[in-house]
Amino acid sequence: MAEIISRNKKGSRKSMPRVDLTPMVDLGFLLITFFIITTSMIQPNAMKYNVPIDGDATTSAESKTLTLVLSNHNKIFYYHGNDSLNVRSTTFINVRGIIAEKQTQVEKAFGDESETMILIKPTTLSRYKNIVDALDEMIINNVKRYMVVKANYFEEKLK
Repeated sequence: MAEIISRNKKGSRKSMPRVDLTPMVDLGFLLITFFIITTSMIQPNAMKYNVPIDGDATTSAESKTLTLVLSNHNKIFYYHGNDSLNVRSTTFINVRGIIAEKQTQVEKAFGDESETMILIKPTTLSRYKNIVDALDEMIINNVKRYMVVKANYFEEKLK
């Protein structure tokens, strides 16, 4: 509450207001407490990652396979089948079209685009974000068969 002081230097009565800030501080702490209690903390987001059941190894034809080698600076090297001598590079912006093109080739040759097999090979230079982005592309392109595989010596040297 405001309190009036009624004295000045000469003793004459002059009113000077003084504000008691105790209720304002109480209100501030009540507001801080309210906002801390009512806010929701950030929930961690996790991606569903399917792991195959133990069993016999499956094989896939070279003509159905596309290999994506994830490198640094969001760069992707790719090749078809086992043709690692004909390596091309791209970025995550263009990889969706490359996957769709491979699915179209497999559908024309075998009649079913779900036969497409994509090998994702992260190198030691790639980041975790690159793997997540590659797995997102598998979901976006509706790729049924893909694997995350360790890159070999030749693929590690790609820059």
